[in-house]
Amino acid sequence: MNEVKCTIIQDVLPLYVDEVVSEDTKEMVEQHLHQCEYCRREYRSMKQAVHIPAENKGSALIKIKKRWRKKKWIIAMASILATMALLFGMFAYIFYFETVIPYSEELITIEAQDNQLVSRYSGKSYAGVHATLPMTVEIDGIEKNVIVMFYTQTLYDSPSGSFINPKENTNIQGSTFQLSREQEVDLVYYAEFDAEEIFVEKRNDIIERATLIWERSP
Repeated sequence: MNEVKCTIIQDVLPLYVDEVVSEDTKEMVEQHLHQCEYCRREYRSMKQAVHIPAENKGSALIKIKKRWRKKKWIIAMASILATMALLFGMFAYIFYFETVIPYSEELITIEAQDNQLVSRYSGKSYAGVHATLPMTVEIDGIEKNVIVMFYTQTLYDSPSGSFINPKENTNIQGSTFQLSREQEVDLVYYAEFDAEEIFVEKRNDIIERATLIWERSP
């Protein structure tokens, strides 16, 4: 019988290790392994590669379980933090995010009471009122003392918030807000504004978009 080359044996070694070769091939491989030290080492290394000791399997499973428990804990904490952030955002939006109440003659009026100019709000609820002090604005070439004001509401105290706050609102219907001494004011406008727009060079920008709601009688 001719001697079989190592390269041929090494090609069929994986099949021999898996025990899926014919009897003739098995006999050929075993005869070669008996004579060749190099191929015997290859055979032993293949056998060790496919054999995992039971204790190593157990150790690997323990590590996997630990990693999975840690991952579940991280996911749970992340879910809790995300839920808390969402609830806080909803709370802040409902109770603190203010929107401007549109002007309405039936809702907001300006009156003079005992030489004081006051704003009367006839609605059931509002979050706050914002008003400037009398400020000088040039209108049609004439300097006027002007007050700009607006009312705000949150979802909590708006009409649509009745499902959140079913109790009687604490704001009194028909409440008043003192603006200034009557003789110090020529015009009252209703418009939303921010602090930067109160500066002299930006006051006319407010007036252009504002609604005139009170004017001193000639």
